[in-house]
Amino acid sequence: MSEDKITWRCERKAPTPTPPRITVTTTNPPIMAPEVVCGQSMIQVGLNRANLRAAGLNASTAHLADSRCSAHEDRNGTVWYQVERREGRCGNTLETNTTHAVYSNSLFVYPVDGRNDSLSRPVSFPLSCVYPLGTESSLNVAIRPYLLNSRGAVGVGAKARASMFLYRNSNYTESYPAGEVLLPIGSTLRVGVSVEESGMERFVVVLRDCYANQSPNPDNLPRTYMIQDRCPTNRTQVTMEESGSSLRARFSAALQVDYRYFFLHCSLSLCDQRSSSCTPVCSGRKSRSVSDTVLLKPIAIGPISWAQSLE
Repeated sequence: MSEDKITWRCERKAPTPTPPRITVTTTNPPIMAPEVVCGQSMIQVGLNRANLRAAGLNASTAHLADSRCSAHEDRNGTVWYQVERREGRCGNTLETNTTHAVYSNSLFVYPVDGRNDSLSRPVSFPLSCVYPLGTESSLNVAIRPYLLNSRGAVGVGAKARASMFLYRNSNYTESYPAGEVLLPIGSTLRVGVSVEESGMERFVVVLRDCYANQSPNPDNLPRTYMIQDRCPTNRTQVTMEESGSSLRARFSAALQVDYRYFFLHCSLSLCDQRSSSCTPVCSGRKSRSVSDTVLLKPIAIGPISWAQSLE
């Protein structure tokens, strides 16, 4: 070291200070689960576009299990996909047990700018919609028999999916209008029930029990059975027209009940015809070889009243 470049001295060189190390840690935000809306006819799946973009994914590249099902709609920052509630549509699968039907699919989302890259691996979001198989319907209409003329009514239960009708003719094409129903003593009751539900091609309706009592409550006693354990109690008075073959069931019965006023109740069930034997096989008054089905709550018509004269 020298100040004048003439006189020199030796000194230890001070070490160069090391700058502090700055560590930057970046983490991707957690990916939000899709929003699933289970409708009666459509299933909708929504993805938050901003959240996926922050995670390095492009919501616009998503598709369902069938890669052709990629149409989408952007609403308020959420990208929505929808698929018809039907088995096999866009890769939908359907599984059933004794109480529910489960529709399942998966949504696949690709990294940003990776949709056309054969090496790009998408992120999979499994999704399911669970629908109960049970339903109920009640016909809160009155039927009053009388000896001169007949009038009738059709009633629709509390839920639109299940309905019950009283028919004028033997081919079950003309139902009685709504309102009080007056039927002559000894006439024939022609009753039809049906269940209307989207995506229910695999299921049929089975009539389990139909009976009359003196109360709108189906649990009250005593009861006069027309159909019991899926079969007519008296084949000379009751005819099972249809049961266990479609989403409708029909029967006819002679209007012979000892009560002046009575309610007619029917309990029915849904049966998966692909995995079960749904058509009742009757021997005498008992049903044979019919698998377990999902029992629905009773539907009812009534009261029906006997009168010797119309007042």
